[in-house]
Parts: sequence; C-alpha cells; structure tokens
Amino acid sequence: MALNWTYVVVFFAWALGGTVGGATGIGTVMIAMPIMTAVISPGDAVLVSCITGTFASLHLAYSYRRYCSCSDLRDLTIGLIPGCIAGAWVLKIVSVRVLELMICAMLALFVLLRCFRRISAYTLPESRLVGTAAGAICGFVSSSVAMEGAPLGIYVLLKHWDPNRARSNMSVFYALSAVGTVIMQALAGLYDFTLFRMSLFGMAGCVCGQVIGVRLGRHINQKLFTRIIVCFLALTTVFLFFQAIG
Repeated sequence: MALNWTYVVVFFAWALGGTVGGATGIGTVMIAMPIMTAVISPGDAVLVSCITGTFASLHLAYSYRRYCSCSDLRDLTIGLIPGCIAGAWVLKIVSVRVLELMICAMLALFVLLRCFRRISAYTLPESRLVGTAAGAICGFVSSSVAMEGAPLGIYVLLKHWDPNRARSNMSVFYALSAVGTVIMQALAGLYDFTLFRMSLFGMAGCVCGQVIGVRLGRHINQKLFTRIIVCFLALTTVFLFFQAIG
C-alpha cells in the first residue's frame, strides 16, 4: 500500500509541475521535487526528476515546436558545452555553497533591479556572441549548482521574447542538456527498475499536467508571462539561499 501511495504522490507532483511548466515553460522540476521528497529520498527524487524532466522537456518542445527558433537554440547550444566544462572545473576548487551564494546574490540583484524597473526596458542585442555567452553561463550554472533555468530565465526576459517563442526555446534547450545528463547517469549505473517504474508514473502525470498547462498558456499575455518569470527567479533566489546556508 505504501509503495502504491508513493506512485500516487509522484504522479500528482509531476501533474502539478507539468501544469505550471506547460503554461510557462519553466518551473516544472522545482515544483515536483519538493513534493516527491515527502515520500522518497532526495537522491532518488533527483534521479526520477532527471528521467521525467527529460521526457517533460521533449513533450513540451513538441507541443510548442512551431514557435521554435533554430538561430536562438544554435547560439545557446554552442555555449552550453564549454560552460558545462568550466562549471565542472570550478566545482573542483570552489565549494558548492560559495557558488550557490554567488549565484543567489546575482539573481537577487537582477530581481531587485527588475522590480524597481531599472532594466525593464533594456533589450539584449541580436548577436551570436551574446547568445553563445548566455549558453555558456547556463552550462556553467547547470554543471555547478544544477539551476540552469535561472540564467535562462534572465536571458529570456532581457530578450523580450513572446511567451510562445520563450516556452519553445526553453523546452528544447532543457531537453538537449537533460538528454546528455540521463545518458551519463545511465552509463554510471545509477538507475534501477524501481526508479524507472516510478518515473513512468511521473511521465504520466506530467503529460496530464502539460496538456492542461499548454491550454492555459494560450491565455497568458506578455506582461503576465514576464511577471511569472520574475517570480520564478525570486523563488529560485530564496531556494538557493536556504540550500546554501543549510
């Protein structure tokens, strides 16, 4: 009975996360993870999130495929690999806590500037160098503190992409980075049948949530979408802060 209840909670966690992610393109794992840790260990929750999160990104990328911009993704992906390498190298000489506090401080500064409308009107130029640099920063944060959604959210805000373009590009970018992570974890033998079966329940819940979320997303205009991303960044800042001091 306990095992069945665990599957129900995992399904619910990803249904809720999928609804939010389907509507906004961001925040799916952040919502699902805390709920799952109520019934499974944090380590298992991370592994389930990697499998289910990869599926979620692929499904969402398919849902918003018509709005995808190859040039946007090309520049971000070019910078992703060197960024990941740099993040892994820095992680060897700098503690995770220090990196989390540094990224937390930068996010807090951005959110404050955004709230006081200091940078609301600023738009990043259309440049391959800028896109590559953004991809490198996302890769660095991903491989060091596993929070690539934060810098990507800032990039989306500074580019002023419309909601559909943002959701599509973010989903494809998450999928590209997540597929590589799952492959490496599988080769390392970190998965077993129980985790895979649990992930299937997560995928089922995620599909249900994303179908609802995509429909809700049609009613989100540019102004509301921007506020949602800013709120997500603020929540990420708080999460990183408590994780670092804890």
